[in-house]
Amino acid sequence: MELTLELKRLQGDFERQVEALSGQVAAECYQCGNCTAGCPTAYEMEIKPNRVIRYLQLGHGSRLLKVNAPWICASCETCYTRCPKGVSVAAVMDALRQIARMRGVKPPNRDLLTFERRFLGTVRMHSRLFEAQLAATYNLTSGHFFNSMTKLPGLLFKGKLKLFPQRGTKKGREAVKGIYERVLGMESNKTERGV
Repeated sequence: MELTLELKRLQGDFERQVEALSGQVAAECYQCGNCTAGCPTAYEMEIKPNRVIRYLQLGHGSRLLKVNAPWICASCETCYTRCPKGVSVAAVMDALRQIARMRGVKPPNRDLLTFERRFLGTVRMHSRLFEAQLAATYNLTSGHFFNSMTKLPGLLFKGKLKLFPQRGTKKGREAVKGIYERVLGMESNKTERGV
């Protein structure tokens, strides 16, 4: 007797929504594990990148909103460059974060959301990352006041951490401002439509 699984029957609305938002087709993945092997943040994830795709293939995608993997993904696209089928797990992780925000689901570790907000706030303010401000605001708002203070003298001495932000070019600042305006416009459109 031969058993066959049809992904279209296994996948529900959630999985189709992830595929629509990400532009990725979970069925393309044959679980080689190259994405997980190359992922620089996989060691921190409860569910590894290739397993995220597997959850989508088997119709268990909604469970992914309860784990830290989408929030830890750095969207570096290493998974995409290593994938023989061209599946971007990073795009899937971005879609999962979008869905989580639309549904009001918070990450399991609140420090992840705090870091993301501080990181984006710093980039928005300076048009590029200003590490000193990111470290200071993250440590203050997360409650980890002196978490990385012992590393500060070494970073300053070696010139790895700047005390003042570097100004980007005018063109770069305008580009970042435009990106933020487009994203905020897209988010307000989704809110108006009730998505």
